[in-house]
Amino acid sequence: MRFLLSIHDVWPGNVPLVSGYLARLRSLGAARVALLVVPAYHGRATMEADPEFLAWLRDEQGRGSELFLHGYHHKMVESVPGSPMSGGIPPAEGESGSVASPGRNRRNAWGRFVNRRLVDQEAEFCGLPEADSERLLDLGLASWTRTGLPMTGFVAPTWHGSPAVRHLRDRQLGLWETRFHVQRLADGETRFAPPLAWDLSAPDGEPRLVGGNLWRKFATSLPLMKVAIHPGDFEGKGTEAVLRRVFAAGTSIAYADIFSPSAAARPVAAVPG
Repeated sequence: MRFLLSIHDVWPGNVPLVSGYLARLRSLGAARVALLVVPAYHGRATMEADPEFLAWLRDEQGRGSELFLHGYHHKMVESVPGSPMSGGIPPAEGESGSVASPGRNRRNAWGRFVNRRLVDQEAEFCGLPEADSERLLDLGLASWTRTGLPMTGFVAPTWHGSPAVRHLRDRQLGLWETRFHVQRLADGETRFAPPLAWDLSAPDGEPRLVGGNLWRKFATSLPLMKVAIHPGDFEGKGTEAVLRRVFAAGTSIAYADIFSPSAAARPVAAVPG
């Protein structure tokens, strides 16, 4: 069994936490760890405004970390005051907290349900009209392009929803990860790679492995799986024990190892005007 390692939701405000997570993963034997970077986390200043953050990312990339674009705000744009998305999407009758955006369609019912009931408004792309998803993608790409950093691919926040595949392909994004698959966008070649992830919603705050040990045993019986670490996941007593079992069962690899060398990180294509 081979497995991928990634740390989600990386932004300037959690570099010390992520650095600690990287050290712990490397102490367990991690070969490469992917960093899923959010350019304007929850509406904060875009990543290129923080030279220390960019220097840290360059240093990590030099150590072998693969860098992925992970949305733009990693939050429903309706909930982000001052977003360049022209105020977001108008609320439905009886809803509050959204600012009207003339000429734009609203998020569909599924997207509203996922965000409000399942992921605490973090599924940025889920349920958006295609044009809005494409615009959010381009905002993230524009920020990333200004940094000059390489990019391995794209992962939508929470794996719920995504820009249309043709838009990802047109922008030469390399790899695209969904909850259960990793795809090379250039030719559509796809690998099944189910995730291990943790749930932080329990009243005691203890991270719970989604699916429990039965899911872990199933995932580690497959040729390829992935381990997705989010901020807070290492705060529980059982997380490292699960990871030790994963490392004992298989081999840590990079995303670039899944396909041929053509899947390696490449410069970001210019964002269409």
